[in-house]
Amino acid sequence: MKKWLKRLSPIFLAVLFCLISTVALMAMLHMQGNARVVNYTGIVRGATQRLVKQEINGISNDALIRRLDGIVSELSTGEGENNLIALPDEAYQTLVGQMQMAWGEIKDEIGLVRHGRPSRRLYELSESHFELADRAVSAAERYSEMRVTNSIGILLCLNGGFVILFILLWVSEARQKKAQMALDLAESANRAKSEFLSRISHEIRTPMNGITGMSAIARRYVNDPERMTDCLNKIDLSASYLLSLLNDVLDMSRIESGKIQLDEQPFDLTKMLERVQEMFRRKAEDGGVVLNVCTDGLSVAQVIGDNLRISQVLVNLVSNALKFTPAGGSVTLRARQTAVNDETVCLEFVVADTGIGISDTFQQRIFEPFEQAQPATARQYGGTGLGLAICSSFIKLMGGTISVHSKLGEGTQFTVCLTLRRDASAGTGGPQESGKKVACSLTGMHILLAEDNEINAEITTLLLEDLGAEVERVENGKAAVELLSSSPAGTFSLIFMDVQMPVMDGLTASRTIRALDHPDAGRIPIIGLSANAFQEDREKSREYGMTAYLAKPLDLDRLYQTLDQVIAKEKV
Repeated sequence: MKKWLKRLSPIFLAVLFCLISTVALMAMLHMQGNARVVNYTGIVRGATQRLVKQEINGISNDALIRRLDGIVSELSTGEGENNLIALPDEAYQTLVGQMQMAWGEIKDEIGLVRHGRPSRRLYELSESHFELADRAVSAAERYSEMRVTNSIGILLCLNGGFVILFILLWVSEARQKKAQMALDLAESANRAKSEFLSRISHEIRTPMNGITGMSAIARRYVNDPERMTDCLNKIDLSASYLLSLLNDVLDMSRIESGKIQLDEQPFDLTKMLERVQEMFRRKAEDGGVVLNVCTDGLSVAQVIGDNLRISQVLVNLVSNALKFTPAGGSVTLRARQTAVNDETVCLEFVVADTGIGISDTFQQRIFEPFEQAQPATARQYGGTGLGLAICSSFIKLMGGTISVHSKLGEGTQFTVCLTLRRDASAGTGGPQESGKKVACSLTGMHILLAEDNEINAEITTLLLEDLGAEVERVENGKAAVELLSSSPAGTFSLIFMDVQMPVMDGLTASRTIRALDHPDAGRIPIIGLSANAFQEDREKSREYGMTAYLAKPLDLDRLYQTLDQVIAKEKV
């Protein structure tokens, strides 16, 4: 087959020469037209801005409107008095279509402004149109540059058949090398994921062994409260570590699939940093490491951002620093503002340690998934190799940067730079973060619990009964709907609804309850329970009629806070 291809190469090249010559000639003829399109797209951008400024200042310019009408139409069709062509580029034509729609909205708004409507919306529309036109200019320029590049390449090809044959052979060889590189990369990725699965299996088994082992020991010492308490504390630590591992895997999966969404809410920076310090205070003391948290010069504390993700990043960095810093060393978390204005604050978070340091080679790939300095690192210090990749992805998603500076044996410094919006409600009665919640009272309340899992139902029931509530449980959403609809008004004070259940899931059950012809259908609070803790899951629960949403495993502080909010809202 290869021999026949070599023999037919001259024929193929002759045909190719003809095609190349034709295409090159057509491309050269279109270059002038392309340049006019780029120029007139830019004219639309500037003229629209000038028109809007005139209209805002009460100066009507119908001639310019007609002129722009003609240009915008001709950019799309290629028919008109300006000798423009319809640029055959899909991206450009899509943007031109959007420009036409935006231009129509601007004209409509100009008419309204001339009749006394405030010009605020006209200004906003013009800014949006300017951005579209700017993108259209860029698209046209890219298309023109591509055509010029193609033409140059085609003319070079005409220098001789032997050059083209050489290029074809070279391309073929290059493709083979590229295919081999892709294969090697895929094999490398598979090896990395295989190593990750091996590590994660070990990491999961470690806390699971702690949970099962401490449970067995606790059974042997049921009459020794001190020993029992110690076992329960260690089970709690192992469970928390296991949950963090699972969260890392889930976060990485959602990052790779592009499903991570930010939940931007007002929060207090100083309180967040205090929580981080308190979280690691005992661990630092046990490891003989000095932990410092510095907030000198941090005058803006109330900001708007994803508190959970920012905390997760700092927790991961501090945890790593403590992990790789031997006794006698120090770990410092420093937060400072680098720039402030009325709307935003630029923040710099630095986590520095005096630990073992990181090699220059590993620093180049430290933020890649499944990466650890060497296999011995996983065996000695544990970890999945996902934490820093997740941190990097979160910071990029928030529009910030993360960098590392380290030397072996001298310690490591991670620097995170973020720009957050300032909380305009701070100091004026706006939302503020509260401290640790105390258990609220549910005395006299009758609660309907829809939960199919026996253990989860027992845990939730016990927590609610400890607060004084009377709990009645059903095993699926359909049973919850039927029980509520057949009960007199006021029988139940609120509903705890698991999301995933057989027969009828919690979301469908909530929507069905809201549609019932029952006095309590619209008012009774419904608190969703689910192992899915992502923002889109919370938003979906609200769409289906749920009042609040709690992620499993239940966090007591969060449970008390949610109950306080729901009960307070009911009293209003």
